[in-house]
Amino acid sequence: MSKRKRYKPGDVIPVNGIYRVEHESHRLMHEATLLRENPFPQCRECKNAVRFQLIRTIRGRHILPFRSSAILEEFDQPDPFKMAG
Repeated sequence: MSKRKRYKPGDVIPVNGIYRVEHESHRLMHEATLLRENPFPQCRECKNAVRFQLIRTIRGRHILPFRSSAILEEFDQPDPFKMAG
């Protein structure tokens, strides 16, 4: 599994699937179902230090994605037109 591509928060999820979620150091690895064309989420604790690896793809209509109330949270896309201040 170490040869598989690793994704970071903000990368676009390439396919519907079950992904291995590896955190910085505060939590053991776990799995999450993520849906394609959405950004990979951040971790509430380690923020952008979380990484994802595809375990297996999912084909089907009834897919339960991760809940944002869990340890992962939505990735906020930065506004490219907002001036840093």
